[in-house]
Amino acid sequence: MTTRILHILAFLLLWGFPALAAEVVVVEGERMAPFEAAIHGFEAMAGVRSVERLVLSDLRGADVARSVREARPRLVLAVGHDALSRVKEIREIPVIYVMVASPERAGATGGNITGVAMGVPAERYLSFIRNDLGAKRVGIIYNPAKTGSQARKAREAADRLGITLVAREADSAREAAQQLASLKGKVDALWLLPDSTVLTAVNLEAIALFSQENRVPVVAFAAKYLEQGALAAIEVDPADMGRQAGRMARRILDGASVSSVPAEQPAKTAMKVNPAVARHLGVNSLLRKE
Repeated sequence: MTTRILHILAFLLLWGFPALAAEVVVVEGERMAPFEAAIHGFEAMAGVRSVERLVLSDLRGADVARSVREARPRLVLAVGHDALSRVKEIREIPVIYVMVASPERAGATGGNITGVAMGVPAERYLSFIRNDLGAKRVGIIYNPAKTGSQARKAREAADRLGITLVAREADSAREAAQQLASLKGKVDALWLLPDSTVLTAVNLEAIALFSQENRVPVVAFAAKYLEQGALAAIEVDPADMGRQAGRMARRILDGASVSSVPAEQPAKTAMKVNPAVARHLGVNSLLRKE
C-alpha cells in the first residue's frame, strides 16, 4: 500500500499538479497610476483569493479574450476603455468594468457586463455651476461622434435643473474654436466635456483667453485643466471607484446574477479650485471650499 502511494506521489511530482484557475482576471489597458489605484481598491474590497493580471500594453497582438478564457476565472475586471473593448465578446463570464468614460462606446451591452462608469453625473456639474457660480446659461462644445451621449445627458439634466444649456457641435478642432467665439455674450459659464476634438492645446489657450476676457468661469472634469485656466474641476476618485467595483464583484461571486447588480455612477467626487482664477473672477466663496 505504501509503495502504491509513493508511486502516485512520484507521478504527481513528475507531471505537476493541475493549475488552479484564478478567481479573477484583471485586464488593464496600461500601467498608469489611476488604473493601479482602481485595481488596489478593487482587491481590497472584493476579498478575492487569487488574481491574474493581463496588461494590454504588454500583450500587443495577443488574443486577450482567449487568454482570459484559458485562465478560467469566475469574474473579469476590465480597467479602462481598451480593456473593456477587448473582453466584450466574452459572454460566459461576468465582466465588471471600471475607469471607462463611455461604456456604451466600448460595447458594454452584454447581459454579463456591469461596472462603474468614470464620468461624474451631469447633475453634479450643473448643480455646482448653478448653486455656487450663479450661472443660468451654460455652454458646451462637443463632437457628436465622441461625446454625443454625454451632451444628451447634459441636456436632460439641464432641463431638470432649470438651466439653459447652450450647446455647440464641432466635427473638428478648427470648428470648435469657431463655436467658442459664437458663445460670447450667450453663456455665464463654460463646461468642458472630455472631448479630444475640442480640447486641443490651441483650443485650450483660446478657452482660457475667452474666460479671462469675458469673465466666464470654466468648469472641467480633471484637475490638470486648472493649470490651463479652468476655475474648478470635479474629479472622480479611482481608488473609491475600484472599491465600488469590488463590492459589486463580491455580490456576484457570492451568487448574485449580473442583472441584479446594475451599473453605477461614481459614489465619490472631489472638487478642486484654481485660486488665482477664483480671485480674478471674484468667486471668493470657492476659496473657502478648497
